[in-house]
Amino acid sequence: MKKFLLPTILAALLAGLFLLCACNDQTKDPGKESGTGLTETEVSSDKTETTGNTETELTTGINEAVTAVPRYDYFEADVSKDVTIDASVYTDMQLKLPSSLLVTDEDVQDFIESLRFKWRTADNEEAEVKDQPLKMGDTAYIYYRGTIDGVEFAYGSNMEDESPYGLGLGSGAFIPGFEEGLVGVVPAQTSLESPFALTVTFPEDFGNEELNGKEAVFYVVVEYSVQYTLPEYNRSFVEETLLYEPKEDFYASDKALLQEFENYVKQSLESEQEQNVNYAKMDALWTYLTDHAECRNLPQDEITFYYDSYVSEIEYYYSSYSSYYGEQFTSVYPEIGPFAIWYMGMDKNADWQAELRKMSELMVKKDMITHAIGEAEDMESVTDEEYQAQVDYWVEQYSGYMSADEIIQNMGELYLRESAFAVKMGDWLMERATFTYEEK
Repeated sequence: MKKFLLPTILAALLAGLFLLCACNDQTKDPGKESGTGLTETEVSSDKTETTGNTETELTTGINEAVTAVPRYDYFEADVSKDVTIDASVYTDMQLKLPSSLLVTDEDVQDFIESLRFKWRTADNEEAEVKDQPLKMGDTAYIYYRGTIDGVEFAYGSNMEDESPYGLGLGSGAFIPGFEEGLVGVVPAQTSLESPFALTVTFPEDFGNEELNGKEAVFYVVVEYSVQYTLPEYNRSFVEETLLYEPKEDFYASDKALLQEFENYVKQSLESEQEQNVNYAKMDALWTYLTDHAECRNLPQDEITFYYDSYVSEIEYYYSSYSSYYGEQFTSVYPEIGPFAIWYMGMDKNADWQAELRKMSELMVKKDMITHAIGEAEDMESVTDEEYQAQVDYWVEQYSGYMSADEIIQNMGELYLRESAFAVKMGDWLMERATFTYEEK
């Protein structure tokens, strides 16, 4: 399951309603992509964002966020004359969400397997083994070269590296099927002249249009393995190793306890997925509304504002990644253009600036539609309580850095009113939408 950590700068600008990476809801780790084309571009929830934790950086982010508050006053403008949308469009919206957001029994089992991998034990004190077949739990030290239709693709090979890559079989670090496909391979039976050919298929939502859903053949040389044993998935593992406390004092069978544990895992995964589901709902809602409304005379200053904000965010993260990863990063992304394309999850030949302009126009349309519906429903107002709720929200977000007065001074009353109005209308529109999942 994928997560997107909402950047501080973008949060301050857009109040969380739209995301720069709506086209790719994955948190990026350039260290992974520069090392291999196999790892899915996802960062676990316990990864600390190294480049945004200091007081200086956070304060800088706040200052950048508030220096270009939207200038266009939608409250004063007669927005409805430039927006055509029928009330029937938004009173009963039937919207679809990707089935990939559903937590399945397979997801539960994958998570349990990851716990087994985490608690594996070394068989022979991490000795290098070459004459025994690989099994799940082992760490295989490999060189590999990936091809699609016989052609090697970018970041799909580590053959030029000084040392092999240590891949834990069962870690879930590589794409589905790769780790399982190495089970049974004997390291000594592979070589540069006679590599093991492994056929796998990239996930449809891998995050790279050149690889999404494509079948690939990897030629793998296993230098050696370090053998491990996975713990059995049983009552002892759940209670004694994982320290899970059952809800009941007594169970007639171990199966009943394990079922309770699996239900707990599923609920936990669904809770972690909730934020992604909420983002998907918002995206589906506004995609639907912008598709069913006609907007004219878009305020160009607002388009420029959003565009500059998006570019500033990309520049911020390009600079941060460059500082943190150094040459490892800049050798892959020597200029901001290729980084922006990767960051946005686009094809390598795409026009990222044109895409940002398109996104900026969509943001302005969203604002216009929100106010047009507010006017039509006699809701285009913000109460003192709603306004204060936004102030309190930002005080909480920047606790210890900005007081309520500083929030108002720096962000401006207009921006805070716009944010409060957007939140209110977003909630109102959500109440008129029914979401169902696409069939797999």
